Amino acid sequence: MPFASRPIAAFAVVGALSLLAAGCSSGDGDPAPTRSPSASRSATASATPPASAPAATPSGPASSAPTEGTPSDDDTPGAFPGSGQTAQPDPDPADFPATALVTFAGWDAASRTLQAGGLVSGTTDASGRCTFVARKGGTTRTATSSAEASPSAVNCAQVSFPAAQVSTGTWSITLQYSVGSKSTTSDPMTAEVP
Repeated sequence: MPFASRPIAAFAVVGALSLLAAGCSSGDGDPAPTRSPSASRSATASATPPASAPAATPSGPASSAPTEGTPSDDDTPGAFPGSGQTAQPDPDPADFPATALVTFAGWDAASRTLQAGGLVSGTTDASGRCTFVARKGGTTRTATSSAEASPSAVNCAQVSFPAAQVSTGTWSITLQYSVGSKSTTSDPMTAEVP
């Protein structure tokens, strides 16, 4: 009875593949791999049973991770406007990729003004606005200046607070640079007014 062994071998291979597929979907949330049509055809058409059951391979893409050079769907913050990098979704204002810095602050005796200047690194987009804020106790003074692009940063023009606006004592000066709804604020620098 040579024909009796073929159906038994075919059922053995199909049963092994069914058990393998059932074991792959043991409730961990991953879909069970599917048998390819060529595996089931070769199991039923085989004249001799295989030494071991072939492993089923899942169909579909091998990985869901994007390959290099392929854009992904995440919301990664992009470059500061004007930095020359490719456009990305807008970053949160707290994640502003440029950095403001007060480069000098001090009293000028000749003009009797408190002066300050600064720059913004990480961008060359000079379309923004430079705002210097001087604080002492509960008193706040503001002055705006123009932004000028340089090869590696944005320079904020010097501002002057007249003596009539700033009293004697230690003032804390910060620089805020704004482009549209995005902004960055520097750490404070102190200056003495005599």
